Amino acid sequence: MKQARAWLTRERVLDAAAEEFAVHGFAATKVEAVVARTGMTKGALYAHFGSKHQLASALVDESAEHWKRLRDAPADTLPRPTAGAALTELLGRMRGQFETNVRFRAALRLAADCERYEGDSDGFFGDIRREMVTSVRRAQQEREITPSYPAESLAYLILAVLYGFSYMPTWDASHGVPVEPDDAWHVLRTALRLG
Repeated sequence: MKQARAWLTRERVLDAAAEEFAVHGFAATKVEAVVARTGMTKGALYAHFGSKHQLASALVDESAEHWKRLRDAPADTLPRPTAGAALTELLGRMRGQFETNVRFRAALRLAADCERYEGDSDGFFGDIRREMVTSVRRAQQEREITPSYPAESLAYLILAVLYGFSYMPTWDASHGVPVEPDDAWHVLRTALRLG
């Protein structure tokens, strides 16, 4: 019973920290804000995580494992999909995570912050970037994505759009023509010839 309660508390802390990190990044996130989200004391939080860095590391480590499962998930269709279809499927799985999994979204921001400041290109964010570039390059070789631009540039654009989707509200009729994320995503896929 005590172990289950400790696990639930740890999960609550991770969720609260993810909410803060996703919005503010590592440097601007305050432990006090995480504590306020949990309704716990600072001491209770520190009983599970000794520092803000440990909290961020736990989120990144968890999401890195989650990413490997997303990346390595078998294709939904047989025979093996084309490179463009495989990329579209991976992007769909990632988009689902960006939209529904605040821990994944926070971990990506934390990993990107860490890479920017510490040069950690071999970590979680670096692995996602390498997979995107490789997948785009494969699709370009099979002529399913325009080869007119470097794979790195297209992968960057795709990741920026995916990440941005999680922060953009749906535009309703008050903004003119309503825009759903699926509509915008279709435009990008068509422009890249992912159809």
